[in-house]
Amino acid sequence: MKRLLAINCGSTSTKIAWFEDATMVHKDSLDVPLADLATMPKVLDQLAYRTAQVTGFLAEHGCSVADLAMVVSRAGTIWHVPEAGAYEVNDLMIATLRYAPAAQHASSLSALIGVELVAGTDVPVIIYDPTCVDGVDPVAKITGIPEVVNMPVLHLLNTRKAGRTYAASVGKRYDELTLVIAHLGGGISLGLHERGRVVDWVYDDEGPMSPQRAGRIPTRYLADLCYDGSRNHQQMRMYLAGGAGLAAWFGTQDVRDVEAMIVAGDTRAELVYRAMALGVAKAIGELAVVRAGSVDQILLTGGIAYSAQFTAMVSDLVSFIAPVTVLPGEQEMEALAEGGLRVLGGEEPLYPYESLPPGYSSIEEIRAHPSFLA
Repeated sequence: MKRLLAINCGSTSTKIAWFEDATMVHKDSLDVPLADLATMPKVLDQLAYRTAQVTGFLAEHGCSVADLAMVVSRAGTIWHVPEAGAYEVNDLMIATLRYAPAAQHASSLSALIGVELVAGTDVPVIIYDPTCVDGVDPVAKITGIPEVVNMPVLHLLNTRKAGRTYAASVGKRYDELTLVIAHLGGGISLGLHERGRVVDWVYDDEGPMSPQRAGRIPTRYLADLCYDGSRNHQQMRMYLAGGAGLAAWFGTQDVRDVEAMIVAGDTRAELVYRAMALGVAKAIGELAVVRAGSVDQILLTGGIAYSAQFTAMVSDLVSFIAPVTVLPGEQEMEALAEGGLRVLGGEEPLYPYESLPPGYSSIEEIRAHPSFLA
């Protein structure tokens, strides 16, 4: 029997699960209160706090790190890698997450917590299915500004898991199918998964609005908004990717609240909600044309996929492209553990992490000259 620990840090929670083979034996989602977060303005400031949460979880359930075959962590804000799958948490990744991350996000703490936990042991720590896999068609990265290369980012962990789950349900392998998969959460992102590779994508800042994201905004309006003096650079980034979407329209990020407004006769809520669904449908169509409409199945997953109303609005618009399957919720902890088991069983490779941050030539340089994002 192989025991694995999965760690998944989100903005305001630390999710932990203990697996025995593929069976989740213990799990918890531990809140990080906003009042505590306010005392830790930088993501790295939270490392000791969240590590203590994980060690407390292990103590509560009588679990020992020494019994583990592997720690599998959600990938943090590393730089782009060439393949999906598993990467070892090596010195370069640790230095990158500490001193030169691609962005400020609590997910970066997942691997660092793993390293802290296994110190002094030979238990390996890996990440699985990072958001930043650059295996897309080169044409997908071209923009109208030569200096701006659109690098792929999407919710890969949950969408690849959804792809595997659907494939198994129809007696196929994930790498035999072409799927458009939409992750419907606080941010909405979509990918065109062709035979195991994401060949094109729509990230949560370039597609539909979502509960927390502005989505695609015409540049003529966005330029004016950025220079109207109401927000500085960091405030604007946080607004577009945290305070916009349904949160800006209605002061709530919960689609159930918006649906309750619609039931109560709020026509503005109905219009905005339908616009969000239309945005998802447009993005599905956008990805379908990349392979001239040759798509085996469209999958809707994530928390919003629990809404029959929302998924019906999307399905009604896109079912002419391919059949639609709804796989509600997230299975990120299971995806982490299953990925780790495939690595331990020799079914998948474990890649070395070799992506230096832009502008750096060595680990020593990263440590000596931290990024302003660190």
